[in-house]
Amino acid sequence: MRAPHHGQQFRIASAREAAGLPTHDSLRLQAWPSHWCCPVRRNPHAAAVEAAVLSWLFDLGCSPAEVARARKFDAAGYVGLPFPLLSHPQALRVGKYLALWLLWDDVHLERPENRWRLTSEHILSNLRPPQMTRFDEGWWQLFQEFAAVRSPRWLDGLCNTMTAWCAAAMDEALMVRRFREQGEVPSFDRQLQVRIATIGMFGTVYLLEDGYGYELPVDFHAHPTVQRMTVLANQIVGLGNDLFSCAKDVATGQLNLVTTVMQERGLTPAAALETIIQLHDESLQEYDQLAETLGTWSPEADPYIARWVQDVRYASLGFTLWEAQAPRYAAHRLVVDGAVVAPSFLFVPALASAAPGPVDALPHPCPPPPQASRSGASP
Repeated sequence: MRAPHHGQQFRIASAREAAGLPTHDSLRLQAWPSHWCCPVRRNPHAAAVEAAVLSWLFDLGCSPAEVARARKFDAAGYVGLPFPLLSHPQALRVGKYLALWLLWDDVHLERPENRWRLTSEHILSNLRPPQMTRFDEGWWQLFQEFAAVRSPRWLDGLCNTMTAWCAAAMDEALMVRRFREQGEVPSFDRQLQVRIATIGMFGTVYLLEDGYGYELPVDFHAHPTVQRMTVLANQIVGLGNDLFSCAKDVATGQLNLVTTVMQERGLTPAAALETIIQLHDESLQEYDQLAETLGTWSPEADPYIARWVQDVRYASLGFTLWEAQAPRYAAHRLVVDGAVVAPSFLFVPALASAAPGPVDALPHPCPPPPQASRSGASP
């Protein structure tokens, strides 16, 4: 969808001030093919999960201020929108994981001694790292739960993913520091690559498998098409995040893809928004096109692969829906040419060649595994 071309004035307004301004009624920041939208719009266990997650954070030793900060994350939306089909136990584990991750990133990660510390060897040998923080304790508890039902290969993959995410997050923090202290703005391409690495969908695809109780084949994840689809999922969520957090980021002195492309290419605010929106929509289309080419792996794995492909869509849209209404982002609004750029969504029919078939044709909910095996088709 196109942003209005006439916008030349760019400023940030508080939510209270924005309530008295007109909005760009014709602007839809995200236009989604309808098959990306789950028929279950929000996990029915979301509210109960949020209460349990906040209690768990308090029990870990998080301060009242940290728990209050986590409450502002809207944990119910953070798990309920991207993971609408999980059972209560599965949603609770994912909810704990996501809330701990977000809080750890916000208040704890920027100090080098607080980087990711767990390895699969720690977990499988039951050897706790020394001097564990409250956040380390939370990760330890969660990975002990994973170890009871997941294979060593799966645990190792998730630990490696978190290690890579932590390194990218430190790179991003350094870019922000240079921006604030020296006014140094990275190139758009460099910033986008870091955003793809830090937005978190590489870890999310592992959590989906835990929700199935089934691990997808090693050669599936190693396939170049699947790797590209996973990158696209990170790009979709990252672009959505920077669209909806743009006002907050400008107000708090953060880097943002919208303002970076505006400065780098000499664009108006409206044209910069249009550039990000177009890249987002192209990413959706490429994901769908690649999904058509996946082929088959095995009679056992194929239903889970079909579900994974669709659940990545649901999670990508769900995180973007959360970004659009999260209190941390809603406190500030982007004003272009005197009107508020309000978060809103348009769902459009997919091109006949883009969608693999009706949502209801996929395993929904996911079929149970043949037995409670620890791994999938490949060890």
